[in-house]
Amino acid sequence: MIIEATSVVIQNEKEKRLKRIAEKIIANERISEEEGLLLFERGSLPFLGALSNHVRERKHGDNTYFNRNFHIEPTNVCVFACKFCSYSRLYAQRDEGWELSIEQMLDIIRRYEGKPVTEVHIVGGVHPKMNLSFFCELLTEIKKLRPDLHIKGFTAVELDYMFRKAKLSIGEGLRQMYEAGLDSLPGGGAEIFHPLIREQICGDKVSAEGWLQIHETAHSLGMHSNATMLYGHVENYFHRIHHMNKLRELQDKTC
Repeated sequence: MIIEATSVVIQNEKEKRLKRIAEKIIANERISEEEGLLLFERGSLPFLGALSNHVRERKHGDNTYFNRNFHIEPTNVCVFACKFCSYSRLYAQRDEGWELSIEQMLDIIRRYEGKPVTEVHIVGGVHPKMNLSFFCELLTEIKKLRPDLHIKGFTAVELDYMFRKAKLSIGEGLRQMYEAGLDSLPGGGAEIFHPLIREQICGDKVSAEGWLQIHETAHSLGMHSNATMLYGHVENYFHRIHHMNKLRELQDKTC
């Protein structure tokens, strides 16, 4: 009986904490990392969905936004060997992959002429021969062909490699791409920011700090970006909250 009573007390205390979190969210107050962790551990999906929808409606009313996009993958050849990736082929195995020329990619753009698309999303492997000048030329040619098309392209992993290879700072490299026609950045390559997890799954590519710096610099140029999170592998809830808090801190600086 004592054990059962203790369990009820603990349960009631957690329910009180969840209620307090809900009250903070409804009052437009910031929740802490610890409270976010509790939502992962104890919050039910309907509870989280209701809170999320409340925030969505506060920000956007009853509006939902869509775009019509299509993808171009310049190559699946990559110098990196992330443990979770079955998409890429190592540079030494490039005969098993593909490498599109600028003209081949422009042909993909041409296929969508007359169709109500709004965005092209360009991401792929990190190919050592597809450098900054190659992609700036691609961006310029796309804008000549379809000036109305929003170009979202190149993960921070791709950009970091391009800029280092060109011996340019992040600001200099991004400015060149922005002036060539790049409109926004996708969120790929974020994976999990926590260094212990990142080292295990993709330790040879751009660090969390590098990823965040690239996106911060893009925001300073007036570009928008988004972010992904790769979860359900070796990370735990704490690492997910750490990841999202890093993004929240970046938004504090730039939004």
